[in-house]
Amino acid sequence: MPARVEPRPHPELARIRALYAAGQLEESLRACEALLASGASDAQLLAITGMLAFKLGSTSAAEGFYRRAVEQDESFAEAYFNWGNVLQELGRPAEAAVALRKAVQLRPDLSRAHNNLGSALSQLGEHAEAERSYACAVALSPRAAHLHRNRGTSLRALGQREAALACFSRAVELEPGWSKARQSLATTAMELGQWAVARATCEAWLSLNPGNAEALGLSSIALGELGEAAAASELLDSERLFATVQLEAAPDGGSLRELNEALAQQAREDPSLAVPRTTDPRYHCPTLAISADVAAPPGSAAASLHRWVSARIQSYLRGLREDAASHPFTRGAPLEWQLKSWFAVLDREGQLEPHVHYESYVSAVYYAAVPKEMRGGPQAGYFELSGGPQAFPCRLVREPRAVRPREGLLLVFPSYFYHRTLPFQANEPRISIAFDAVPLAAAAQ
Repeated sequence: MPARVEPRPHPELARIRALYAAGQLEESLRACEALLASGASDAQLLAITGMLAFKLGSTSAAEGFYRRAVEQDESFAEAYFNWGNVLQELGRPAEAAVALRKAVQLRPDLSRAHNNLGSALSQLGEHAEAERSYACAVALSPRAAHLHRNRGTSLRALGQREAALACFSRAVELEPGWSKARQSLATTAMELGQWAVARATCEAWLSLNPGNAEALGLSSIALGELGEAAAASELLDSERLFATVQLEAAPDGGSLRELNEALAQQAREDPSLAVPRTTDPRYHCPTLAISADVAAPPGSAAASLHRWVSARIQSYLRGLREDAASHPFTRGAPLEWQLKSWFAVLDREGQLEPHVHYESYVSAVYYAAVPKEMRGGPQAGYFELSGGPQAFPCRLVREPRAVRPREGLLLVFPSYFYHRTLPFQANEPRISIAFDAVPLAAAAQ
């Protein structure tokens, strides 16, 4: 078979690359497009055009350029790799996997292609093949912490938690300051009942990131299971850390009933309101619909409520600094945070399983519409501070704290407190607004 003849690159590519190196991306893209419009067309030119389009935010256009590049040169491994990445960005993991398989076939030494193939396969639920891809990536780049964590995540999905724990441990060794690696290590240790490992991981995590909500939450459970009741009780001190505020009138002095009716109507009419997919961490039951961030235009009921909740959270934190300055939660209080919110509509029945909001620091819930009668038990539909998830083999049973929801009631608590809604049935929906005070550093990620 004759040797493959490499196509000669178009001479204009040198100028285009110089423009790119100078940071003139838009000029580079225009030069590429002009060259293509003149009839010039080779795989390198198309791939460079795709790269520029992607960097400038034209993801769909980039996909087309990369597709044309691999059509022109079926041995162009880097173009297949970038095409797969763009397809992944467009939410097309099955097509991305096809492109990335071709990339690793052509360039089996390309660690990033193996890793990104693993990511696409994980999205497709093909965890065994994903783990093999991550293993290839690890073999090629054994000191890359994120590759060990990715492989561990696939092993964990396959139920191989001991092997996953070893991967997460290696990721922490390689990058001690990486919170996500410590989160994976601590959570998997909790699932295995390795409470001492979980506690040590969380202690090291908190030394690097004081006040981290997830580290505090996992610590509270591990400490209890290790018999350190006093330390666990300090972290879960609901008498000190859980606050309730009952509105008697709207924050602007108007009618509370009118405020809540406006909020409930906005919730019901929110176009983003939907039941999450069962694979979504926000899914709880088929009757719980949640929204995207609540729109709060100036002068609206939502804007008035947001200002009031923000002030209440500020007051809550100020009170803790005065009353509990030495508490581990208070010591890690962020200097700045962003308030996020979403509607939660339980359609006449349902429940929320125990959960936490680990990206946040302080969480809150406001009740806009509560059914007059909630059936199903003596505390049907109540908000409850509860124990951890069933995935943790806990022996300690904590005493829950339940609160009856009322229209106009705001609950404020640390985001690491596990909480749930007890099952209920009613003749009308139960509508609430959830709030998270997210530290600005986390909100930007």
